[in-house]
Amino acid sequence: MTSRERMLAALRGESVDRPPVSFWGHVYHRESSAEDLVAHTMERWRRFEWDWVKLNPRKHCFVEDWGVRYRYSGVPDAKPTLEYFPVANSSDWDRIAEIPHDEGVLGEQIASVRQLRAQLPADVPILATVFTPLAILGELTEPPTLLRDHLTSAPAAIERALEKVTRVYEKFAAALMAAGADGLYLATVDWGSRRFVTSESLKRWSRPYDLRVLAAAGASPFHTLHVCKGDCLLFDFADYPVGAFSWDATAPGNPSLAEGLERLGGAVMGGISHEGAILDASPDGVRLQYRRALEQTGGRRWLVAPGCSMPPATPEGNLAAIREDVLHTVASEGRMAR
Repeated sequence: MTSRERMLAALRGESVDRPPVSFWGHVYHRESSAEDLVAHTMERWRRFEWDWVKLNPRKHCFVEDWGVRYRYSGVPDAKPTLEYFPVANSSDWDRIAEIPHDEGVLGEQIASVRQLRAQLPADVPILATVFTPLAILGELTEPPTLLRDHLTSAPAAIERALEKVTRVYEKFAAALMAAGADGLYLATVDWGSRRFVTSESLKRWSRPYDLRVLAAAGASPFHTLHVCKGDCLLFDFADYPVGAFSWDATAPGNPSLAEGLERLGGAVMGGISHEGAILDASPDGVRLQYRRALEQTGGRRWLVAPGCSMPPATPEGNLAAIREDVLHTVASEGRMAR
């Protein structure tokens, strides 16, 4: 099977020759331009030949055009430091404007998808990362609990800001698809976890805006919803029009892959923690995680992936070990061939 055929079959619950697999993570010193991000992404793809590519830009690219600023230390593995955010109190939400979706840093993200599509084989699907509108608001302020407080103390201001952000991201999502993305990787960031929101809050503040972004992107079997963090409210999103659901199935308070397969209509993406064993010097831990995930899924409706973006320090040997095990998996029998 080709990569596209394999991924589509897994998304549809059909037989595959082996599970499709892809991994991604942050490389902070290679994320500051479309050219460098795409160059790094292609280097990793040539090394591992993943079945799909989840383009993984810097987290704050989605809010820089609203004034958010981070400072890089120059140390490759060091996270950038937040220097400025535009919302410090509830009155600041009305300063969030409806900005152009295809200029500045957002325009750079569209260009990165276009450049990647031109360099990747047509057979390899691309997932373009987009944050939910509520998650965008969460990145405009600090700490996240401030937005949580404003949901109840300043709901009208939040509604106005969400409306403007959503209008931008409807156009942005459509532009990403037009640039060559096969689907969106729509991420909730903090705002899909019980640590920050309730089910009722999601219904009001996330769901209607998320669905507008997905609708603007157009239907695609490749659309993926990523529900971040532990204690995630995964099943609150179960009827979203996506082909796959991604979450950290190894995190405390989160459903297992088996539970996800039982309760979700789409495929499940993940199974390998982006923390812990994947950072070990030995690949034994991640190989054990892979085998456990294979047992839970039987190799069906499963896309092998990390639970979230991997740290820069992830040893390539661990990724190579997972890749090797995937290649030796007989998916039709849900077992390793050796």
